[in-house]
Amino acid sequence: MKPLGAGDPASVGDGRYRLVGRLGQGGMGVVYFGRSRSGRAVAVKVVRPELSTDPGFRRRFADEVAAARRVGGFHTAPVVDADPEGEPAWLVTAYVPGPTLRDLLDQVGPLPTDTLTVLAAGLAEALAAIHQAGVIHRDLKPANIIVAEDGPRVIDFGIARALDGSALTQTGFQIGTLGFLAPEQLTGGTLTPAVDMFALGVVLSQAAGRAPFGDGGSAAWPYRVVHEQPDLTDVPDLLRGLVAACLAKDPLDRPGPSEFLDQLTVRHPSDAWLPAEATAIIRRQAPAAYLTAADRPSAVPTDPRTTVSAPPAGEGQTPAIDPRTTVSAPPVTDGQALATDPRATVSAPPVAEEQTLATDPRPATSAPPTPAEGRTVASYPLTVQSPPGPGFGPPPVLAPAPVPPGGAGVRRGRRGAVAVAALLVAAAVAGLLVWQPWNGSGKGGDADADTGGASPSARRSTPAAFPDDPLLVRLDRDPGSSECHSVIGRRDSTTDNPKQLIDGTCDALPQWSPDHESFAFTRKTADGSAVWTAKADGSGVRRIAAISGGRVSWSPDGKRLAVLRRADDVQQLFAVNVSDGSAQQLTTGSGKVEDPAWSPNGKLIAVCLQKTSGWQVHVVDPAKPGAEPRQVTHQSRRALDPVWSPDGRYFAYTAGAPGEGTGGDIRIAKADGSEDMSLVQTAAQEMDPVWSPDGKWVAFVRGPFERPAVWAVRADGTGERKLTTGSTPEGHPSWN
Repeated sequence: MKPLGAGDPASVGDGRYRLVGRLGQGGMGVVYFGRSRSGRAVAVKVVRPELSTDPGFRRRFADEVAAARRVGGFHTAPVVDADPEGEPAWLVTAYVPGPTLRDLLDQVGPLPTDTLTVLAAGLAEALAAIHQAGVIHRDLKPANIIVAEDGPRVIDFGIARALDGSALTQTGFQIGTLGFLAPEQLTGGTLTPAVDMFALGVVLSQAAGRAPFGDGGSAAWPYRVVHEQPDLTDVPDLLRGLVAACLAKDPLDRPGPSEFLDQLTVRHPSDAWLPAEATAIIRRQAPAAYLTAADRPSAVPTDPRTTVSAPPAGEGQTPAIDPRTTVSAPPVTDGQALATDPRATVSAPPVAEEQTLATDPRPATSAPPTPAEGRTVASYPLTVQSPPGPGFGPPPVLAPAPVPPGGAGVRRGRRGAVAVAALLVAAAVAGLLVWQPWNGSGKGGDADADTGGASPSARRSTPAAFPDDPLLVRLDRDPGSSECHSVIGRRDSTTDNPKQLIDGTCDALPQWSPDHESFAFTRKTADGSAVWTAKADGSGVRRIAAISGGRVSWSPDGKRLAVLRRADDVQQLFAVNVSDGSAQQLTTGSGKVEDPAWSPNGKLIAVCLQKTSGWQVHVVDPAKPGAEPRQVTHQSRRALDPVWSPDGRYFAYTAGAPGEGTGGDIRIAKADGSEDMSLVQTAAQEMDPVWSPDGKWVAFVRGPFERPAVWAVRADGTGERKLTTGSTPEGHPSWN
């Protein structure tokens, strides 16, 4: 949800409906999230000004609103109020929290058979209610279907006819959407409720993984709709006959909603009709204004391995300490030296009365407090060694805690913070606190003995400089829209804003080729998803092969791409030849595969594999197609987005899921899954890590799905910085 802009109304209906934020925008107007006087959540559509001045539109709009208000049923968002004579005209429907089916398919890909049957039943019930009220929807499509936890909801039913003859249609505005129009809509035939059943067939086919007549934007598409048979390859056998009947050329041969429901077998084994990742997206995308306090993410829990006791503080002091830091409390006597062993703890006197010790879960990057006049300290941030243990532990920085607005506790804690800072600054000046990056020896041994090299955070006297290598990103040109408007851009280290490389409409997940002379990306159209390639400057765009969605990964020799395709109704791993698009299936199990990442030596492909215990990172040997993947992560949470370090000794990945605890966190582990530790963990939702070509930095995405931004941090956890500086959301970085 976007905030209201300067030109947006604050309310409609003489204040009956207060507008809170923008949900989206369409051909008829802008849709807002609002509240009734009693606090009920509503969706408010405010008509475009040029339409409000058209008397013919107002008359048709009033007729259609009256008809739409007669529509009931479980699977529609009912019209609750409207004012066709308003300035501007407006319409209010019940608010349904959840993404559109279009957004959901973009994020999770094709839906499983059970989910498709429930979706089909819900949409058919909605059309039955709409048609019974004497209304034809005429624009049924995934963008007009809200996916809620208790089933789908059809929106915008019947209102499209109000546009007939308006200024928009006279200037070429299309009623209905290319890709979903029935043959009679293309040939000028009589429109009946059967056009909605044709659109239902297209929607279900797309939700299964493939547009039945190809991309609605292609020149050949109208001919295929009128003259050719649909491609229903991806539609499950359980639904294929019914979907084919809906797509009949003659409207008289299509079933009505009731007949469709009579012939449909619904497989709904539990209340959870959606895959787990889809449910997580629904909960994440609900506007904050709709959620209750219980629905909002809780605070980030302190790492249970952390022991925190009391440093000195003044009255009411609240110093913030990174939860990975161990601080103990014996007092330091005058002249006493602190141990230089990096595993040693920092000592301090007890906390003053009423002092509160806060653990700030955010990685602190600020410099230490300014020393007393005439004193000199090092200009780099003062750090304290993390407690011993396996894995990556970025050296935490003592920084002031965020102060909440108002309240008695706000003024407390400043003198104590100065006392803590003074103690640490004095120790730094004396050379007593020593920063030693993680040496990988969680158990006291040589953690790199089996790899013959240093860990990504190997000891160095100066921090690694930020790389000059360009970063590919996905740019969202219309954030918050119900349609996909992402393009591929390149972010250079010397510029603030990325440069758009390709004039696409739904391009994502770019991946540099090994020689950085070209890149691959995915493109989603009405035909489905496919992998494409382009030269580094965006020229020479070429379609390689169809895929079922998800990211792709180059083989080290640049000749093949690891992609995802469906086989026997399960998403599997394939290797596609870039030269001719031919493919070889590499996995054959019953678990769904996601997020392939080819290792630098070409001997393994890391994937995320769904099993009964959840998603975990596995490795596949491409030389042994069909062999059982080997599990390398053992998280209690889901593990996704694995990416190899350039030397192949480590991989970074995302642990967790949106709306669960801290959401997604970035972690790093050795290639065999050992010494698995957190790199970035906040409440802000991190995902999609990528390594810099020199292996010293990791870029990642932070923020809500609607407004992601690209950040970067050194592999030892220091130097975190935000790379996205403009207002355009950025995601899917590719660096290595």
